[in-house]
Amino acid sequence: MSHVKHSKHHLSAAGEPGWVDGLTSLKAGDAATELMTDPGESGASNATPAAIAAGARTSDDGAGGDAGGSGGEGGAAVGGGPKVGDVTREEDYDACITAALEGLAKELDGCGEVVLEAGAPSGWGPVGLGAAKLGALLARVKDVAAAKSAVVTHIRERTVGMQTPGGTVQCAVADVLVRKQTEGDGPHTPIEVRVAIIGNVDSGKSTMVGVLTRSVLDDGRGAARAKVFKHGHEEATGRTSSIGQHTLCLDAHGSVLNDSMFRAHTCGEYVARAAKVITLVDLAGHEKYFRTTAYGLTGHLPDYACLIVGANMGVVGMCKEHMGVALALKVPVFFVITKVDICPDHILKQTVTALTAILKKPGVRKKPFLVRNVDDVLLCARCMSTDALAPVFLTSSVTGKGLDLVRLFYNLLPQRTRWAEKRAAPAEFVIDETFGVPGVGTVVAGTVKAGTILPNMTLMMGPDIADGSFKPVTVKSIHYKRMPVTQVGAGQTAALALKKVKRNAVRKGMVMVDERAKPAASWEFDADIAILTHATTIQPRYQAVIHCEIIRQAARVVAMDCERLRSGDRACVRFRFMQRPEYVPLNSRFVFREGRTKGIGIVIGTQAESLPPLPPPPAGAGAGAASDTGQKGEDQD
Repeated sequence: MSHVKHSKHHLSAAGEPGWVDGLTSLKAGDAATELMTDPGESGASNATPAAIAAGARTSDDGAGGDAGGSGGEGGAAVGGGPKVGDVTREEDYDACITAALEGLAKELDGCGEVVLEAGAPSGWGPVGLGAAKLGALLARVKDVAAAKSAVVTHIRERTVGMQTPGGTVQCAVADVLVRKQTEGDGPHTPIEVRVAIIGNVDSGKSTMVGVLTRSVLDDGRGAARAKVFKHGHEEATGRTSSIGQHTLCLDAHGSVLNDSMFRAHTCGEYVARAAKVITLVDLAGHEKYFRTTAYGLTGHLPDYACLIVGANMGVVGMCKEHMGVALALKVPVFFVITKVDICPDHILKQTVTALTAILKKPGVRKKPFLVRNVDDVLLCARCMSTDALAPVFLTSSVTGKGLDLVRLFYNLLPQRTRWAEKRAAPAEFVIDETFGVPGVGTVVAGTVKAGTILPNMTLMMGPDIADGSFKPVTVKSIHYKRMPVTQVGAGQTAALALKKVKRNAVRKGMVMVDERAKPAASWEFDADIAILTHATTIQPRYQAVIHCEIIRQAARVVAMDCERLRSGDRACVRFRFMQRPEYVPLNSRFVFREGRTKGIGIVIGTQAESLPPLPPPPAGAGAGAASDTGQKGEDQD
């Protein structure tokens, strides 16, 4: 009998540098490190409801500096107030409350929810309140909330000691959640937060999704994950091979609406009653599906990434690769360590130690925070949008340990982008999936990046498969989470039925844009890139696969502002797509890969925006690329 020798996948090869290895190998002085910590990236400075309502009162009190504190004292305000150590004076009391309530009303209009730390030294509203005054303040909060069709939910109340020049003052403090209810009339627009579920194969990703969305515990033999698999071969092997979107529905009080009767085809019934929706994007963990997972992390535009780590497996294999891609894309990551019920204590300690060592490297710069109680959950939820804190949960899907803290964390997670401000802009919809539905026609699924989409609206769809142009299409009907709706706005996922459009005329990676935006495709784009790992040098004519939001295509370097690039270098480069032009969004962050080469970049110019000429490469640089083994044409499936 002949024996066939199977070659090992390059991501599994021992000693070969991966995404995390590339990031952790960066030193503080490397140019690539500067790109990883570049504060000028679009979206990095977007405020969130929780950050505004619970962030520091002054710019000097950053959340990252308070990450190691206890009990969630790093709170904040919608509009200024006294610094820590100052009690609000009686003559300023009414003015402080009025300004705080006006800010609260504005945030509810713009974001739909706010987490307040009322009465805290660095919290919301006046400071130094007794129990009676705190009760009166919360009553006024309820009045404002009622006027905005919102409800107030008490999370915890406590007393905090504050040092003042006159001595210690005991301050009554309350953490409350203010969230809009589902509106009876008008469009149904629940708050939506997208979380990508990533991690190594067999770490328990689909099991965790099944436990959360079905409100059941696993039996240790795959009962929970079987409820969320899409394909028969996934259930047979126990491994996810595709991108699955699953919904966790929450009401205005933060209670989970999902029960054991929840099914994908009945999702719309739960969403209709939900005030907030958490979309869990379940991604594949096996190395041969890495391309699919990378597409899920970029094309599905997640607000956060949840890295599932098997306590008995540690941070190994694709767990490190997925973490590296999420960190390179600047997607805030939190960590859920599963299977703690079957893991020996010393192995669990090793797993946590290895994770902590990675997060503290110069190329990562995150502060690990082990979540043990409700106080820790509140602190982490407030600080997640800053991308400086890395919460770590210890859970078991069989015993249920730690799952209540995970559910509370999902409940309090804010949207990372202020979508309400983008709904007045021209509509833009990115397509990440296409379907042919009998009796309906062509249906495209994706995310609304800007504006509002209505039935019978005409948008420009492209780049066309044949010539790269944009052609008008009309939206016939709209579904949101399997529920027919009259409109969808920026920040929501949706499925659009198109009029008189053939299925073969649509592909993943296309966009639908308002005609006023004058969309145009680009063969070339300029980018500020950094090389994480590369064996030799990179010169013009080098090819790599670009993962930029919904774009996944091979591109070639046609010009550089330096002679060559090595690991840790940073430069401005012009890429040219190999197969077709694409609609490239400005200021978007992307990753590129080719074999064992990994790099990151930010788009700074496109052909549609009239690219300025780059300085020509030094003589001899274009004679031949030192690494010309790029993949010739990886594309959308």
